[in-house]
Amino acid sequence: MGLGHDLQAITELEAARALREPDVFFTAAELAHFEHAANPVESLAAGFSAKEALFKALPAVEGWFWTDAELVHDARHAPRFRFHGTLAAHLAREGLQVAVSLSHSGGFVSTVVLVTRAPSP
Repeated sequence: MGLGHDLQAITELEAARALREPDVFFTAAELAHFEHAANPVESLAAGFSAKEALFKALPAVEGWFWTDAELVHDARHAPRFRFHGTLAAHLAREGLQVAVSLSHSGGFVSTVVLVTRAPSP
């Protein structure tokens, strides 16, 4: 249904103070996760890259906010999205699921997001 990719230079976000305001681009939980990471700026860049790739992968969805897509990590620290609000409702209504993959190397973060039809129960 959709494929998105984003490549983000980590240094570009070092001075991006507006991204650190809760509930503008990131949820408070996302910001707390980034702050407690081994490299907070790298983690912030990964979150930014993930949402940019998601935006590229999604079909046109009216009325959603960046905080409707919350980047979380499972017990193995693998990234995934938790959806809220308008975006969650749209994905459920359309039967879509989202996969995300992040990679960090040489001062960059690369993200791939794949949007597919959810398997029938």
